[in-house]
Formats: sequence, structure tokens, C-alpha cells
Amino acid sequence: MAPEFVVAFATGQKVEAKRSVEMWKRSGYDEWTMRHGFYANMGGFILHPKECKSFPVNAKQLHYLVTRGYLDFPTITAEEVWDKSKQDAFQKTLTLLQTAWFVIQVLGRAIQHLPVTTLELTTFSFVFCTFASYYQWSHKPLDVESPTNLKCDTTMAQIILEADSGLWPEVTEQYTWTPLDFVDNQSPSWLTEIQPHLHFRRGPRERPLPRFTNDRFPVIGASQDSILLFIVILAYCCLHFIAWNFSFPTHTERILWRAGCIAIVVTTFIFLACETYQDGHRLGRWDRWYIRMFPKKQGAIRRMNTMERRIREQEFIPMWEMVIMSPVTLVYTLARTYICVEVFVSLRSLPSGAFDSVQWSNFIPHF
Repeated sequence: MAPEFVVAFATGQKVEAKRSVEMWKRSGYDEWTMRHGFYANMGGFILHPKECKSFPVNAKQLHYLVTRGYLDFPTITAEEVWDKSKQDAFQKTLTLLQTAWFVIQVLGRAIQHLPVTTLELTTFSFVFCTFASYYQWSHKPLDVESPTNLKCDTTMAQIILEADSGLWPEVTEQYTWTPLDFVDNQSPSWLTEIQPHLHFRRGPRERPLPRFTNDRFPVIGASQDSILLFIVILAYCCLHFIAWNFSFPTHTERILWRAGCIAIVVTTFIFLACETYQDGHRLGRWDRWYIRMFPKKQGAIRRMNTMERRIREQEFIPMWEMVIMSPVTLVYTLARTYICVEVFVSLRSLPSGAFDSVQWSNFIPHF
């Protein structure tokens, strides 16, 4: 239905892994790599604290424990992390070759002015998302079944007691997911932000969480990866416009296809604009720019002193964003649903040229 969201999640996970590498390097740990970052954030490290049930720790939580002397730096190397991956290079290469061959076939049909069906065009648009997802996840281990266990000789009660309550005001509150929520509470996610608003049942019920949920929303920020994501999403949406003058079974279906193309592009731009603006608040980007522009103003000084606390306390999804995004999501969903249905419904009436094959000999010099 929406392959661009998969690319967005992959991009967010890559950005989080990058941030973890920068964070560890600032602390003098150059051994930490992108593979470590992916591995930790997907729940690859399981902490076994004294007198407490074991639970997974992500890169930020592990950094907190190591830099404060509760744990030694994990000895697992990047090669050992990759050795745990079930990713088959041959299978991945074969998939990419098959995808590339399909792209060549569609281009060949276009060059020889043979009709391209909406199903072929839609599949062709998925290629951008497929390649982008593979690229963003190139350092991520696949289907890891055996985690790395970390034994901690300090009790969680002692770790929480020694935490700086001024820096971590959430320390004194009961944790929601794991005892290290005061370091990183796995927000933002569908489970922690969306479901409470919709009054859905929140699961899993076991505490601390035995594993990380795979629903954390990407907070990408301003980076090269965000530019790549924008290009991929825009290309994916705009490729549907190629079928603007395609042959459809009825005139009504052609009009609906055009309306659907316009709808997904417009709603995507609105979504990206809202997310870009709100990301600035989540990451404190607007505050930092204000402080740089007006370093001596009292307002800038107050912002600098309270920025970290306000970032932690603010709602991930404010009410204004929910009001705007609810109709936008509805329009996008209807448009995408129609396009996905139409690519199959339109197969009932195809032009005769759609059944012709590409004459590959025309591309080869011959007598």
C-alpha cells in the first residue's frame, strides 16, 4: 500500500545508528560502528542486572551504562555482529538482478512505443523504494536470533539512585517499558504515542519489555539521508503521473486515476512539511538556530537552559498535527487504495499492444 513508509522507517533506523556512532566516538569509543548501532537498536544487547529481570538495551542506554562504569564496552566486533545476520548475499543479489531486469523490460517497452500497463508502472515505481530500502539497511543484520548477553553487577535500584535527578527528572517515576526509560523511552512509536490517543489496548503487557517493538517512528532531522528520502518519495509518487494518458477501460477510471495521483502528491507534501516542522521541535533544531542567531538575548539564554527538558516533556504528536494529519491520512489512504485496486481492475481491458514482447534484436546492431 505504501512502500515509501518502509523507506522512511529504514532511513530513520540508519540515522539513529549514525547518531549512535557519533555519540560513542565523542566518548572515545571508535570501535562502535553502524553495525553495532543497528544491532543495539534492534534489541541485540540483553542486560542482566543484579536482582532484576533481564531486558534489552539500545545504543543510547548502553552508552549511558558504559560511560558511567556500570558495564565494560562490549567486546563483540562488527564482523561478529555481521556473522549473526541471516542475510544471504546471493539471494539479495539475485533479487536485485531480477528487479533490474524488470526495469530494463519496462524501459524497452517505452522505447519501442509498446503499451505499458498500470500494473507494470506501479511495480516499476516500487523499484525506487526497493533499492532505497536495501541501501539504507545495508549495514543492518537480518533475523538475528541469538542476542549478546551483558552481565551487570550493579542493581537497577542503585543505577537509578545514582542518576542525576536534575538531568533525568523521569528517574523518580515508574518506568513504562524498561527501568532505563529515563535514558531513552523508545519514543516515538505507535505503541507509546498513537495507541493511547486512539484508546487501543497497549501491548505487550510484560514488563520490562522482553524485546523492542518494531514500531518506533523515524526522527530523521536534517541530513543527506533526509534529502535522499525526499527524492525517493517524490519519485515514487510522481511516477504514477506517467499513466496520465494511458488507455483505461472507462473515462471515469482515467479521471479517478488522475485525481488519485494528484491526491497522493499533495498529501505527501503536506505530510513532509508537517513532519519537517515538528522534527525541528523534537530535536530542538529551531531552538538551536534561535540561540545561534541571538546568543545574547535573554530569551535565547532561557531557551538554552531549558531546551533539553522541554524536548523530553513535549508531546511527540501535538493536537494541531493530529487535526491536520487526520484528513490528510484519509485522503491519502483513499487515493492509494484506488490506485492499488485499479492496477488490477484495468487488466480486464488492455490494448492489443500490451501483449506484444520487446524485440531485443532492435537494440543490437545487425544486418
